Amino acid sequence: MRKVQAGLLALLWSLGALAWAQEVVVYPGFAEVKEPVLLPPSAWVYLAGEKLSRMAPGSLRLLGVEEKERINQGTAVLFRYQGEGPATLRYLYTGLSGEVFYTLEEGRLTLWARLRLEGGPLEARKLTLLAGEAPLLGVAEAKGIPMRAFAEAPSGESPFGLFRYPLPPGRLEPGTTEIPILKAQVSPTRLLRYQGPFRTDRLLALERGYRFTAPFPLAPGSLEVVEEGFFLGQALLPATPEGEVAEVWLGRDLEGRLERSVNLLQQSEKEATYRVETRFKNPYPYPIALLLSETFPQPFRLDFPEATHLPQGYRLEVPLKPGEALTLVYRLTLLR
Repeated sequence: MRKVQAGLLALLWSLGALAWAQEVVVYPGFAEVKEPVLLPPSAWVYLAGEKLSRMAPGSLRLLGVEEKERINQGTAVLFRYQGEGPATLRYLYTGLSGEVFYTLEEGRLTLWARLRLEGGPLEARKLTLLAGEAPLLGVAEAKGIPMRAFAEAPSGESPFGLFRYPLPPGRLEPGTTEIPILKAQVSPTRLLRYQGPFRTDRLLALERGYRFTAPFPLAPGSLEVVEEGFFLGQALLPATPEGEVAEVWLGRDLEGRLERSVNLLQQSEKEATYRVETRFKNPYPYPIALLLSETFPQPFRLDFPEATHLPQGYRLEVPLKPGEALTLVYRLTLLR
């Protein structure tokens, strides 16, 4: 009687009737799926169906018994092994992938998970999204790296170089599912910046962006910004650990511009010295931070006490109140 019950239960597992117990870890290009099974002695046939075509070759295995042989038979797989009883069927499934994206609306940051599922529905008792930047060395290598990182990470912690986001368990339907995971109020600083080579143009365009402290770990993903009910654009949010500063850039600003004048002070056969004056007035009714970063032809000498000097140029950040004007002057010597 016990053997009949065990055989019936194993059949139910093979048909997916008890798939609710699946544990699923979703990565940017695939998912690791673990299904508990109750194995009869010596051999078992897994009826995978069309799902088998979406499994990464070599990833299907039985954990908890010592495998002796594995034979693909159409849409089924015959396992021969030593042992019996509870075990785990594990595979990498390319029919399910995930990513994160963000919305920043009136200072409220929301992290969303986007899951894409092909084939039949999937139910998970435990569902986790791992997002981040992994080297794409090739299909097999790219899948192996995050899998090893996940296996080496202590339970409940994020693997090295990746971010772990627990998702609510439940049934995933084929198609694209979007789930809000984390929400927090942030206080973004509005930014305007010029970043590039030294230019003598009378007017220099600025780029607009935002800066805020990450309220939770931020995996790389797209960010949509809405302010006062208006869509301001989308930008790539870089990977940012919790508590560190994140910056996003939304493209050219149409209001703010730098005004510049360049005058030659002296020159010789070996060098020329210029006086560079840069003016800016905050055109907005709210405070902003102006970021300037210029690079110069090598070699050069720079007389600019207010700025941070760098081997290739300088960097400067100045907070400005609404309507506040600013004039910056430096001397630049270029060697010939």
